[in-house]
Amino acid sequence: MTSPDSNWLSRALGRNKRPADDDLHHCAACGKDYVNPVNWEPVTPEAWWMQLRCGECETYREVTVTNKVAERFDVELDRRADLIHRALHKLDRERMVQQVETMIGALRHGLIEPADFARPA
Repeated sequence: MTSPDSNWLSRALGRNKRPADDDLHHCAACGKDYVNPVNWEPVTPEAWWMQLRCGECETYREVTVTNKVAERFDVELDRRADLIHRALHKLDRERMVQQVETMIGALRHGLIEPADFARPA
């Protein structure tokens, strides 16, 4: 049995909030914004059927939405993909800088020499 205090806390933290029907990127079960489309297809010229999956709690749901809602979801997915791409680019650049600095340090300290890069005969 839940106490009134825990219900208040859940409401305050937004745990009992269901996302709006056009808020596809938020999970209806856990509320996280890790929802991605798994399958989709047009059902009419003005609407799409989508199967969505939450990456946090692995909940699936099916929705039918208007083209306008689908377009907003697509823009949100593109925005998130861009964030991931930028983070990956930053991490990759940091990794490459570290590798170059390691190579420079090894060269300066005589730990490697041209023969280390010779092709085997």
